[in-house]
Amino acid sequence: MKIKDKDVILKIVGWLLSSLCMIIGSYFVWPHIHVALLGIAFFYLGIRIFNFVTFKEYKEQRMKLLLKLSKW
Repeated sequence: MKIKDKDVILKIVGWLLSSLCMIIGSYFVWPHIHVALLGIAFFYLGIRIFNFVTFKEYKEQRMKLLLKLSKW
């Protein structure tokens, strides 16, 4: 499998993981206001994952991560 294919797969998995973190964050923020900090942390984590897998400025770091994961 080529690196470009792995990069596309990483983007899709990252988008799904980011969406999941945001859904979990909304669960903690909305009905349980006393644990809102946990929800905010999940939102932040979801946004950071989305940024990492989407934007070009993180491409070099993504390639390093893919190389580390391919050694497994």
